[in-house]
Amino acid sequence: MDQLTLLRSFVRVAERGSFSAVAREFHTSQPVISRQIAALEDRLGVRLIQRTTRRLSLTEDGHVFLDHARAVIEAMEAAEESVGRTRQSPSGEVRVGVPTAVGMYLAARLPEFFARFPDLSIDLKMRDGPFALIEEGLDLAISITESTHASVITRRIGSARSVVVAAPSYLAEHGVPATPDDLLDHECIVYTRPGIERNWRFMTPSGEKVITVHGKFHADSSEAVRRAPRAGLGIAMLPRLSTADDLSKGRLTPLLEAFAPASVGLYALLPSRRHVPPRTRALLDFLVRDIEEAPLLQTNAETADGVALAEAQASAFD
Repeated sequence: MDQLTLLRSFVRVAERGSFSAVAREFHTSQPVISRQIAALEDRLGVRLIQRTTRRLSLTEDGHVFLDHARAVIEAMEAAEESVGRTRQSPSGEVRVGVPTAVGMYLAARLPEFFARFPDLSIDLKMRDGPFALIEEGLDLAISITESTHASVITRRIGSARSVVVAAPSYLAEHGVPATPDDLLDHECIVYTRPGIERNWRFMTPSGEKVITVHGKFHADSSEAVRRAPRAGLGIAMLPRLSTADDLSKGRLTPLLEAFAPASVGLYALLPSRRHVPPRTRALLDFLVRDIEEAPLLQTNAETADGVALAEAQASAFD
């Protein structure tokens, strides 16, 4: 049996914690993956994975062997990519974790991605909180904060500019704020996830202006905060990438654009490997360039900087 196939199966089972999930990823059956792991264990003469009726876990030997198996696979993928094979047609499944706003945007862009990469599939995990990259077996995570985990590589890939919005119906009834200070007289939709402040930051000719907003509706879900202004509940500060469709169709109106609402950094988090698999690189490159070039997300100057940043990242992950 092909030893590289056995190593690939072992690594993905270790990352996914499931024979069935890896079987679906590799378009085969659960018994086939189980036999491959058993064959690898027989070859090595040790137990790599402890199997119970409820879960899988690596043995001590399995943890030691995992790093070596990854190194072999990464070396082979790097060799293949150097001669153009996997660069032309990356394949496999990419498990990616993203903030809800990024996930909603990415989901709408996937038809174009799959048209470019028909042999790839994506297992998308969306939530507003942090991801445990290693423990959850993710190939990639997008975050608004850097990771402090020693086994995770963090790279800044761009920024997401915010926009203050309200429904036309709300503005017709309550008026349009002309300055950030005017927000104190309006119903503002408050995002209450831990670590997110009620302070909205703006740039004015005299420097940064911080407004502590208030309102009747508070939510710890970014999707609820996105939907609330459409219902006319008040004014919200949201990432542009989650409001692009609503803005273009007139369901929401941008406000206070002259005061440049604050932007947040976007970071790519990857397992600390020397080589990024082609399947992961394909999605990362697509996402970086798509977000940075989208006209509703950035100003012209930011777009130019973003393209340069995307090109720089191509070598940063090698």
